[in-house]
Amino acid sequence: MVSAGYRGVDRAGYVAQGPSSGDRVSKDAVSDRALHAKSIRTAAVRTDEAAPRHIEILRTRPEIEALRKFWNACNPPRDADLEFFLFISDIYPEVERPHVLVLYEGGAPKALLVGRLERVRLPLRLGYLPLPGPTVRMIQIVHGGWLGALSEINAKLLVEGLIASLAAGEADVASLHSPDLACSVARYARTLPSWWCSDHTVRPEARRVRELLPEAGPFLRSLSQNERYQQRKRERNLRSSFGEPLIEIFTRPTEVDRLMRDAETVACRSYQRGLHVGFSDTPVIRNRLRFEAERGWLQGYVLYLNGDPVAFWIGSQRNGVFLSEYLSFDPAYTKYAPGMYLMLVVMEKLHDGPSHAPVRLVDFGIGDAPYKARLATRHWQESTVLVFSPRLRSVSTNALRLSVAMANRWMKEALRFTPWLSTLKRRWRARVMSDE
Repeated sequence: MVSAGYRGVDRAGYVAQGPSSGDRVSKDAVSDRALHAKSIRTAAVRTDEAAPRHIEILRTRPEIEALRKFWNACNPPRDADLEFFLFISDIYPEVERPHVLVLYEGGAPKALLVGRLERVRLPLRLGYLPLPGPTVRMIQIVHGGWLGALSEINAKLLVEGLIASLAAGEADVASLHSPDLACSVARYARTLPSWWCSDHTVRPEARRVRELLPEAGPFLRSLSQNERYQQRKRERNLRSSFGEPLIEIFTRPTEVDRLMRDAETVACRSYQRGLHVGFSDTPVIRNRLRFEAERGWLQGYVLYLNGDPVAFWIGSQRNGVFLSEYLSFDPAYTKYAPGMYLMLVVMEKLHDGPSHAPVRLVDFGIGDAPYKARLATRHWQESTVLVFSPRLRSVSTNALRLSVAMANRWMKEALRFTPWLSTLKRRWRARVMSDE
């Protein structure tokens, strides 16, 4: 055990992908494409005489393995990492098979959409209240699963291949999991489908990251004067009430069981549990964390006061990027702000830690929050984007989602200027937790 300690890091890879510059879009390339609606094992697209392009869909592990060299050369982020993708496809019960779209140019692979065919219940919420959503077959394009040479024409052809899969009846809906809305893949996913099949409920949220720059000096010096003062105050309060705060770091496969146990002790009391989000002690999460630990990616931090776990932060560290996955604290200790204390201590260690394993970026993950806005140094807009198949059931599902989204928007607008909106949110969360 160590006090506010740090046990070391690794160099496993996480590299965020962005749209690549490349070929200009030509009218001939758009008008000359042809995707067969019934059989899309190979969908040929004629773009010009010199460099014909076509889309192939990989549905089996042997087909994917044959593309391993190109896939790895794309430097995929964690969710699109080949080994992680295959592992998740094997352990998640809702996954039926892979559904990976590959764009070839002149016979060589150039770009990918990394997806899985899943049978899932489409989530619907009215405020914090979950509604019974329909069960659908979904092509889930994983976060960061747009890889390779994503020129405008390549991105457009990949999205057209995805739309062709839906038209052929392979799925009811396709989902791009939280792309940067400025990237070409997200743009075409929103504009190419017909109005009835497009996602009209896209709600941009900031994806925030903090750059850790060693040349800027010690981490705490990079914070605002007020943030430094608040952190010193948190530490004084914790020490005066509980003695020396203890932070343990969990990185090894043999440590996963204890990490799961202590994190569950905290998570079961959090408001996230009442909302059925965040960390929970399930076989899937346990196996996933063990998988990450075996590859040297796992970084799990738990704050203990008088021997009791009160806050945790669990993430993946690859290619100098710490990707936040789960963060929670025991609400009984709210006045001590243990979650914020833990985060700042961890980021200080990541920034000022061993020079042989530098961390250059903390990625706060999907979804925005006030603490992310306070700590981040840059951000961009993300949102999940759905595309529905041109079938009655799918179009009806799209209309249902739009109706619920409009109801949520009207409720939010009606309550925005009322002084008791924040109180209502707190009471709603508390009620959800008590019902749980």
